[in-house]
Amino acid sequence: MRFLLYISFLFISLGIFAQNQDLKLAQEFMRGGDYEKAATVFERLYDAQPNNSYYYQNLIKCFVNLEKYDEAEELIKKYKKKNKRNEQLSTLVDLGFIYFKKGDEEKAKQQYENAINGLNKNNVNQTRNLANVFNNIDATDYAIRTYEKAREFDKKPDAYAYELGRAYQKKGEAKKTIDYYLDVIIYQPQRESWIRTEFSKLVSEMKYRDHLEEQLYRKTQQDPDEIKYPELLAWLYIQEKDYESALIQVKALDRRLEENGQRVFEIAKSALIENEYETAIEAYDYIIAKGEFNNLYEPASRAKVSAQMKNIEYTNDYDDELLGELEGDYLKILNDFGRSPDNIVAMRELAKLYAFYMHDLDKAITELNQVIEMTAADRKLVSECKLDLGDYYIMDGDIWEASLLYSQVDKAFKEDDLGEDARYRNAKLSYYNGDFSWAQSQLNVLKASTSELIANDALELSVFIMDNMGLDTSTVAMSYFSNADLLIFQNRTQEALSTLAQIETQFPEHALGDDILMRKAQVAYREKDYNKCSELLETIVADFPEEILVDNALFWLAELNERQLNDPEKAMNYYEEIIVNQEGSLFIIEARKRFRKLRGDTVN
Repeated sequence: MRFLLYISFLFISLGIFAQNQDLKLAQEFMRGGDYEKAATVFERLYDAQPNNSYYYQNLIKCFVNLEKYDEAEELIKKYKKKNKRNEQLSTLVDLGFIYFKKGDEEKAKQQYENAINGLNKNNVNQTRNLANVFNNIDATDYAIRTYEKAREFDKKPDAYAYELGRAYQKKGEAKKTIDYYLDVIIYQPQRESWIRTEFSKLVSEMKYRDHLEEQLYRKTQQDPDEIKYPELLAWLYIQEKDYESALIQVKALDRRLEENGQRVFEIAKSALIENEYETAIEAYDYIIAKGEFNNLYEPASRAKVSAQMKNIEYTNDYDDELLGELEGDYLKILNDFGRSPDNIVAMRELAKLYAFYMHDLDKAITELNQVIEMTAADRKLVSECKLDLGDYYIMDGDIWEASLLYSQVDKAFKEDDLGEDARYRNAKLSYYNGDFSWAQSQLNVLKASTSELIANDALELSVFIMDNMGLDTSTVAMSYFSNADLLIFQNRTQEALSTLAQIETQFPEHALGDDILMRKAQVAYREKDYNKCSELLETIVADFPEEILVDNALFWLAELNERQLNDPEKAMNYYEEIIVNQEGSLFIIEARKRFRKLRGDTVN
């Protein structure tokens, strides 16, 4: 008996092994596109197991690829009779597909309709399986019909919404895709992240972007208690970097949910990154208005004055009244929260306000000296203030004190970007003093700085010195020029212009011509004479097309038109000029980004 069982087991095992070998062989033929041989093997496998749906489906594929539609039709009908319950609807679709391939579209449609009409309202798997069969033959419209028929049974608002959204997305009908996906986000929040990604793709076309916005506003009005809609509106605006519109939505959410302003605070931070300072200031004002007991009151107060300072630097738009108000805001923060290690950034910014805009160097120096005397303060922050203080000493004429401060930072942060920054400032100080050889030796080392900004600045100044120190007379002209640079830094602009005029008079053919124009443009900008600044930069582009300053001039012209002259079209032209004709420029990446932003592209 045991022997007979063993023999039976052996034969069964051998049969299974043979079937597995046949299956691998058939699959290999399929992968290689040899459908004739694959069909032969699958027929053998199917004959052995006529209920095996995998063998059946692959045999149909072989027949379709071989255009043996009669054989496929016969196979389907036989399979349908043997599998009346499990495969009834899918075999109708299979048969319809064969009719379609044979050119009989009416019979094909009839089979598809029969399949959809045969749906059982209590069988969810049947619906999904049927829709998948339609999708497999690219009959997307019928897959949609399948889901819509099933929605008649299931009255839930999100019934098959995800599947219908995917189907309409496959068809390229973005508006319907958006409509269904909005239902999915509300009722199936686990899919929200994925759907937001899909929305990002869909709204790249403006008409679909507008449709999404319209639908969100409509649904917000219909269901004012649902927060997902204003959240999605804010998200949409943030994708487009429209922080002003996003702020409206998050403020409404904050009021509705009685929050502490955290969403608003996050919008403000994002707006700052994109130089949208007025929006950031509005956001901080909203939080500050909540009162001193709000946990964001203090950080929002600090952030607001910092945003106001950055806005002045960015736009160069200010008057004495605005400067006085900003000084008052800084002093209020320091009085309310104390001149402590927590408020070093505010003290540093107030010192910058005094030094560069209110021209009160004594107050600037006093402010930063208080920082340096703080024993418990962050060493890096204190050293950053030391570098600023060194700059203010230069502006005040105390060169040696400035050099001492730079050297202290260099020693304390030898292997850090901060130390390299200190060395660069000392090298520039040597340049101001006319010690070009020493400055050059320091700059040559700094060209390999790990900080891209310092490396680029060091390279630019090094090349400038090298190009203009060829002859004795050039050294004299360079001394005049470096002195003019120092005078500009010290805000002694009229003396600087007089010194530059001396170079033009004494050395009319000198190679410093484009550099002199650039320094005059800097003075004109500082004095807010933007038209004159623009004229000087345009002269550089026209008269010195082969010189190194051309891309600097083009980029600055673009910025002038974008920020001060309010001519975005002209700004785009200048950015495009850099992108197209200044191949080696360091400004290309930033120019491309700003060009796309002005054109209205979504920029990440």
